[in-house]
Amino acid sequence: MSLQVLDPIERLHVIAAGIPGAAVVERVLDAPFDAVWATATDFEGALSCFEVSVSGARVVERDGDRVTLESRVPVLRFRQRVDIHLREGWCLMQGRGFVAGMAARPEGDRTRFAHLEAARVPGARLTQPLIRAKMILTRELRRIEKLARARG
Repeated sequence: MSLQVLDPIERLHVIAAGIPGAAVVERVLDAPFDAVWATATDFEGALSCFEVSVSGARVVERDGDRVTLESRVPVLRFRQRVDIHLREGWCLMQGRGFVAGMAARPEGDRTRFAHLEAARVPGARLTQPLIRAKMILTRELRRIEKLARARG
């Protein structure tokens, strides 16, 4: 019997299954893995360009694969602390009111990318369709793709 190791995309889907109301969008981006991952994890430069719920971010601490970020939420006009677990192809972010994640793996000269978002609120399961619609309608993955292509 052999133990099968999950790749980052599969791991993100497993985590999403355990979070009430989590939504995941996934697609293959027409950009190389290194450029996609550098863009997705450019918290101070690119994050606010593809994530509409962030108007700015500042890394306040890095310790190995742990990052602490302070981000601004434009709609509610407040700052929040975000704890991030970051590895190559894998990122899980947790703040006071949300959980988010990103995972990627190379597919030839392209990149399979998945993005998870979930609200930490009572009745979170009811927010899933809204969160999924937000990610699709604001074209978050296409924005990452465009930024990555310009970068790489």
